[in-house]
Parts: sequence; structure tokens; C-alpha cells
Amino acid sequence: MDLSQLLDITSLLVRPDNPPRDDLEGMDYARCAALHNYLIQYAWLAEGRPLATLNANSNFFTAFGDEAEAEACRPRLDPSLAAFLDTAMVSPFPYDNPHEYLPFFVFAWGIDGPESLFEEFTADIHDQPVDSLVRLYSVETSLSAEEGGGGVIYHQGLHRVATFMHLDDYGYGFPVEANSHVWNPLETLLTNWIDLIHIGKVVASPHKEPALFDFEKIGPWEWRPYSDSQVTTCVAEWDRLCQAIEARTSQLPNPLSPISPSSGSNADDPEPLVASTVLDAASVPNHSFARAFLTRARRPQFRYIAPGLLLPPADSAGFTAAQPFSLLPRSEYTAPPVCLFPADTGDHRPIQLTRTTTPFLLPDFYSRSTETCTPSRVSAGLYTEAVERNGRDVAEEGFRLLLPFTFNGDRGKSVGARKSDGSLVDRGRFSELFQHGYKPFGGDYYRSQRLERLLGCWRKLVEKGVWSVGADGVQGTIDTFKDAESDRWEDYYIPATW
Repeated sequence: MDLSQLLDITSLLVRPDNPPRDDLEGMDYARCAALHNYLIQYAWLAEGRPLATLNANSNFFTAFGDEAEAEACRPRLDPSLAAFLDTAMVSPFPYDNPHEYLPFFVFAWGIDGPESLFEEFTADIHDQPVDSLVRLYSVETSLSAEEGGGGVIYHQGLHRVATFMHLDDYGYGFPVEANSHVWNPLETLLTNWIDLIHIGKVVASPHKEPALFDFEKIGPWEWRPYSDSQVTTCVAEWDRLCQAIEARTSQLPNPLSPISPSSGSNADDPEPLVASTVLDAASVPNHSFARAFLTRARRPQFRYIAPGLLLPPADSAGFTAAQPFSLLPRSEYTAPPVCLFPADTGDHRPIQLTRTTTPFLLPDFYSRSTETCTPSRVSAGLYTEAVERNGRDVAEEGFRLLLPFTFNGDRGKSVGARKSDGSLVDRGRFSELFQHGYKPFGGDYYRSQRLERLLGCWRKLVEKGVWSVGADGVQGTIDTFKDAESDRWEDYYIPATW
């Protein structure tokens, strides 16, 4: 795949030092169209076709049959949105089936035709102005437009988009005034999608080529359980967290000696969090995110990485004893939950798991009786996500923080533990703290938050002094996480990304 044929879009991607423009009345259509066309061209190249054979002049107003029908939409469109539709390429038809067009991305089929462009039904039931909601892209799992199904919806009043994968998702975006965090500039959405490609979470190749783990490809697009790049960035975030803790222990009367990423008992061979031989004894799968992270991350000298959460045991017997899921029956595609950071051994409040309360959605675990396939009582701690690698929208790089208590989740409260979508953690749940909730950039509710983002959140808590540090590391018990339901809830909130 010759990516040199693509234009360099680095300067167009949304970054902290290159945010969306705020001096425009409408959409930044030139920037958005360039990012949109990059994805079309990327998929075309992935199918093994020269870029020169792509019709760059095919847009909304020329591609959808009766041009007059498409042109009839123009007066109902904001001028900037019309300019985008004049410039953005419509998905071509590269396949043997003349009616099968190139999917735009793993979450979206492409720009909709004139007959389903305006979300009149959705605007009506959510009291939005006439023609305010435009279904810019149909999503991969959408219902029909007539039923008010899913889509990437452009709000012509806000000049923002939100992705609704299913009919039920619309409840997270309305009323608009109370859910402004759900709506983002289109260039922000497209940047998130392009980033998924650049880090290897989404891979494109000819649609006839088999995907890893028998994943059902969406045209050329393949969703990977995790990428090596994600391991690298997660290990780097782990080291930043360790450095933040070590910087504070160095100020104590009897400071610990910090260990740099390239130092340790042997500077050329730093001690990993957990050795491969220990992971072998605990049946942690080879070529898994958990194994890659635990063997590449360094082991610091302190004991507590967060309030009441310990480093993983370094010995085989101790580490294996902390793994309630490692020996459960599983398929060839299963990555079972791995306990990375167990709760303090002095905390004897086991968590009762049932089919309805477990956060680990693995069918093979529940194919027999709950008593034989699922531990009924597990210890609190930070676990990796459980995934079937041939599934869609899975996050092997994800986590579940199991707490020995639940949150109230009282609606109408101004404070409370919140997910990334701004909604309160559901009443009675013990594993939703720091999780996504609804995903404005696409994806189903069940995909877990990334470990990298949690470690970054914890680092900020240490750096800001929200968490105190002693000789053993971060101080406090696991009940410190109850602060998420107080007026300090923002300290325990991870802003939404993909």
C-alpha cells in the first residue's frame, strides 16, 4: 500500500496546539473535506487501486442520480455544509457488485443520499428546528432513517456532529443544551478516526484478504483488539505515573531511589512488572495486551500505585492466586481478564459477580452454570478487559476497575461519579468508574475505557496533590475512590475521546 500517494494532512489534524477554528460562523468545510477525502483515498489504496483511478469529482450533488433532487436540498443546507458536500468525495464502487460501494470507515458507510439526508423524525421528537439535523453519514449498525435510526448527525445550529450507533443512543445527545459535550466539530470526529488508523487500531487491506482472528471486515476496514503502538503509549504513560510518584517520595526523609525506564537491578535488563515465566504459570495468553504491558512496563520500588491498589505480585504463586479468571474455559479467541493491580490484602470485601452484574461480557464464561464457569466472589482491583478477539469494537487495551462498593447514581444531583459522556455512574454498579458511557465518536456502549487514559488520570491526581504519596507509594485505602461521588467528582472523570 503506497501511502506516498496521499496528501500530508498533519497540519489539518485536531491537536491541543491545533484546535478547531473558532472564528468561523459555520463548518470549517475545507479542513473537514480534506480529512474526509483522506479516508476515502486511504480505503481506495487499501483495496489495491491506484489513486489516479479514483473519481475525485464525485460529490453529493453529482453522485446521487437525479441531480435536481440533490440540488433541491441545497436551500435547506447551511452554506458551509453545502460547501462541504460540494467538496467531499462520495464513496466509489470498487467491487464486483455494481451496487456495493466502498465503506467510508468501520463506523460509517458514507454520505447519505438526498432521500435520507434530513433527520426530520428525530428533529421533531427532540424539539429541534426544522432541517436542523442532517444525517451526514449512515453508521454501520444503523436502523432505517424512517425509524429515526443511527447515524453521524450534523446539527446545523451548533455546527457540530455526534455519532448515534443505535436508536437508543439519541437520548444521550438531547436536549442539546444539556449535552453540549456530546457534540464536536466534524474535524475532531474525523481526526479521531484517522488516529485509529495511524496507531494501528484500525487496519485497511483488500476486502478479500482474511482478517486476524476471523474478524468480519467492513469493506477494507478491520478493527483490531489492540495494537503494538497502544502498548508502547500505555507503557510510556505508566512510566510517567511512576515518575510522578517517585518525585514525591524523593522529598521524604528516607526517599526511595527512583528507577528510570532504562535502569534497575541491571541497566540493560530492567525488572518488568511481571516476568514472562510468572505469566506462563498463570496462563496469561501469549501475544496479549496484558502480557505485553506487564513485561514491558518497569517495576518501581514503591508498593501502591493508587489508593488501596498494589503492584502485582512478582512471584508465580502470588500472581496466580490473584487471577480468578485465568483458568476458566475459553475459546481460541478469548483474552480473559487479568488482575493487574489487586486491592490491598487487608481489604476483605469480596465482590459478588452474577450474570447481570459482571462487567466481563464473555459468552464462553457463561455457557455452563454460573457456579462452574464464573467465579462467584472475586477480589477488588484493576483488571484488563475480557474480549473475544474476533468480535467488533473490542478493546483488549481496556480495563475494569472493580470496587468493593457501589455508587448511588441519583439523578438530578449536581455532583456524583460520572462517566466520560457526563452521565452519572449507574446506581448499584461497582465497575463503571472511569468508563466511557456513550461514545460520541462511534462505538457501542460496552467497549471499555483504555488503560492508558486511566494511568494518565491517576498521574494528574498525584501531580495535583489530590492523592498524597508516602514511602510505600500512593496513600489511602480503596475507599478513597468514593470521592468520585463528592464535589471532587471532576478529579475522577476522564473526558471523552474515541
